[in-house]
Amino acid sequence: MFTREDFIDLPHLADFSNTADWLSRRVWSEGAGGNMSVRLDSVAQIEGGEAHALPLHVPHLAGTLLLLTGSGTRTRETAQHPERDVGLYQIGEDGRSYIWIAGNKKPTSELPAHCAIHNALAQHRPQHKAIMHTHPANLISLCHVPELASGPAVSDKILRLQSEARLHLPEGIGYVPHQIPGSLELGLASAELVKDHRLVLWHMHGCLATGSTLADAFDYMEVFEKCAGLYWTLRAAGIDPVGMTDEHIEKTLSAFGILDRFK
Repeated sequence: MFTREDFIDLPHLADFSNTADWLSRRVWSEGAGGNMSVRLDSVAQIEGGEAHALPLHVPHLAGTLLLLTGSGTRTRETAQHPERDVGLYQIGEDGRSYIWIAGNKKPTSELPAHCAIHNALAQHRPQHKAIMHTHPANLISLCHVPELASGPAVSDKILRLQSEARLHLPEGIGYVPHQIPGSLELGLASAELVKDHRLVLWHMHGCLATGSTLADAFDYMEVFEKCAGLYWTLRAAGIDPVGMTDEHIEKTLSAFGILDRFK
């Protein structure tokens, strides 16, 4: 029987701690901004508490365990105290409820969004078990450029600016128009996009990344943020960057056998 005392020994807490530390160092999660979650394989029989209804049905998460940052937690503190700031929850067998198991008892307000996204990942890209949402300034700034306010547009402009960007993100970037933070609508829109995209830009809000681990998700975000930084540096110098040609991108992706993911 898994007990609450076993919670602090979960190895995934180190992933939360290390990633939170890097988010804080990068100043990507100001105050209590941003949140993270990891979907776990069942660890053992678990004794839980009161069931809480979910505002959506997540059948692909039935019985699944989720580690999730708590509401109001700060990444700079989560890095030091993951066992305090991260909660362990289990989705009900009906896929319509959840119970608290251990750790933080107050899940992020974006719990419905995380559940919607994990439900899509479990079905379409099950190897991606981690979700990270944060607020990099260079990425949010892209949303203020009208001609970049779509997935195809921001992908085509920004991912041309560094030769390996499309190797990491051949499918490009998803883009969700404005939605209320923490809303179910935001989660459902993102769930559709994560079927094919590792990164989803939320209009003037922040960016979402998925990965096999939180560190993996951070890598994808870092690639995109580096390209956005190059874009703003060049724009400040009076240059409207063109970037790599289609020919160069296609030759590179062909060499690595992933051109089909770009197409």
